[in-house]
Amino acid sequence: MRDRVVERGGNELMTATLGSSALEPGPAVVSTSSPVLGVGVTRFVALVLVLAACLGTARYALVTARHEPHDTLVWRYVALSTAVGGVFSALLLAETTRPAVGTVLVAFRLLSQLFFAVFLALSLRELYYAQPATSTEGTRISLSTARRIETGFMLLALIQFPLVVWLGPTVVAEVIVATAAGAFTVYGVSFGQAIRARRLTHGTVLDATVTYVIAVLICVGTVSVIQGATATSLPAPAIRGAVNVLLVMTGTFLISLIIRLKRSADAASASA
Repeated sequence: MRDRVVERGGNELMTATLGSSALEPGPAVVSTSSPVLGVGVTRFVALVLVLAACLGTARYALVTARHEPHDTLVWRYVALSTAVGGVFSALLLAETTRPAVGTVLVAFRLLSQLFFAVFLALSLRELYYAQPATSTEGTRISLSTARRIETGFMLLALIQFPLVVWLGPTVVAEVIVATAAGAFTVYGVSFGQAIRARRLTHGTVLDATVTYVIAVLICVGTVSVIQGATATSLPAPAIRGAVNVLLVMTGTFLISLIIRLKRSADAASASA
């Protein structure tokens, strides 16, 4: 009889303990899954914005190229860069929705991410050499020399493609892309600032293009540099958050450029 009372008391104590623990919330599960889900949704929305803005910019840049015969190559570079930017955002969108992607897709994403910045920088370079030199600039290198230097740097940057395909998405590949994108960002921004210092295009479509292309180039280049910072001790949530903010800024600047190009195209069509 005494053994039954002890057994019943032990069962009741165990039931009460299990019941109280089952009612307690699980803060560890909520705190780790909710922020990751929020970051993923933000990344998805930002990439959709960039993809739509890149496609729109490429379209209106080509329209502007037909109406501006003197700066056709500049507008074609802008259209090419934003088309590559659309490929980059689409591939990164696939990585966001399907984390277990192949190394080939990651390699193409890194390649398009790099050349998004490269072609933006080349559009600024092309516009810089299309303008007449001023007396205060002194001696500048020839356009053919600049193109040979750019080709050499781009060939070196292409090393990351077979590296990712053969060895997998390594930190080394991201560091290569970050270094090359950072270098071309500085390269393109220097041309953009030189163009703006001349004030020869003030108030024109080219002036607005230079302003927004510089802004987009800085954002895209910074995205690559920040992603290359995964090799450091920076926390991963901070890197993801910074990339999301820069992607939203990229899409916003591209939308502003679309509005300016559309107005110019409408004005050109009305006067034709």
